[in-house]
Amino acid sequence: MSLNTIKIVPFQRILLTWFRHNQRSLPWRGQTDWYPVFLSEFLLQQTRVQQALPYYEKFISAYPDITALAAADEDDILAMWTGLGYYARARNLLKAARQITGRFNGHFPHTYKEALSLPGIGPYTATAVLSIAYNQPYPVIDGNVIRVLSRIFMISEDTRLTSTRKTIEQLANQLIDKQQPGHFNEALMELGAIICTPRRPNCSSCPVYSFCRAGQSKQAESFPVRSRPPEKRKLNHFVFLIRQNGAILLARRPATGLLAGMWEFPYAATDNLDSAPAELPGLLQKTYGIKGKFRSVSPVLQHIYSHIRLRYRAVLIDDAAGKFKNKFYDKFVWKPLTEMDNLRLHTAHAKAWNWLIEQ
Repeated sequence: MSLNTIKIVPFQRILLTWFRHNQRSLPWRGQTDWYPVFLSEFLLQQTRVQQALPYYEKFISAYPDITALAAADEDDILAMWTGLGYYARARNLLKAARQITGRFNGHFPHTYKEALSLPGIGPYTATAVLSIAYNQPYPVIDGNVIRVLSRIFMISEDTRLTSTRKTIEQLANQLIDKQQPGHFNEALMELGAIICTPRRPNCSSCPVYSFCRAGQSKQAESFPVRSRPPEKRKLNHFVFLIRQNGAILLARRPATGLLAGMWEFPYAATDNLDSAPAELPGLLQKTYGIKGKFRSVSPVLQHIYSHIRLRYRAVLIDDAAGKFKNKFYDKFVWKPLTEMDNLRLHTAHAKAWNWLIEQ
């Protein structure tokens, strides 16, 4: 794969001109400070711009600079992050902020190697901040860039393969405008976000259509080539909403693993979500060593993680009795029902809570 068919300078000029006139107005763009770029790129990892926007506004308001962010409490960061998913990002954001203030005197590092040494910073985030904030000539490779370049060059290899990713990175490195690397990277990503979309790309409005082999041959939607992702693991849970004396039982997940450190309702895995109500007391006692009065069971709810498809039913229980036993959770607390509005549950269990308050 080479750039023999592409005139690089005209490509750069056309793309950058289009970007100047058509870019979306985003609050972290056009900033002279690296911090808004750093914050936005953490939020944008595996998240669409429109979903990230309100979170950016909340974070930048609460933590306007790296010093304020580094001083934040982890529970407050997790609470503000609720609903965005991939909670390890929130913890890594805080860890990175603290290392920036401690190791780098409050400044994002200026070298790629040092940037990668920060928690939660991979090649994408490192190159994005270095190019956009510091104008360093690193190409940024995200899903949008992979799609755009796969179509321009009609790359027929599976883009999930490391070798194909390296090919795309080499092409991007040759294409990038060394004088305006940040703007060029943003322009290429913007093109993928609003014109060269996964489905029904707007080829008639594409500024670089004349350079695009897939577009010219009417095959844009056939690219990029991607193998089928692994099937999501399927889990079934009963989620126990246990009330007692005006409070509800919450449990904190372990410090590592899925949803690390998050508060949720105790749950039990099951092979049969249609279990008869008579079987549920035994499941509760076997899992947590307690008994209670079973009031009602929700319809089947569902939440999808990146690698898990979770189906679950909420079970309302009153008057729990017995000594709790469980080796999974770090901690149990009785949370007054009147204070639940101040608690941010992860999305799956927030759905269970919403079912309860709608009863």
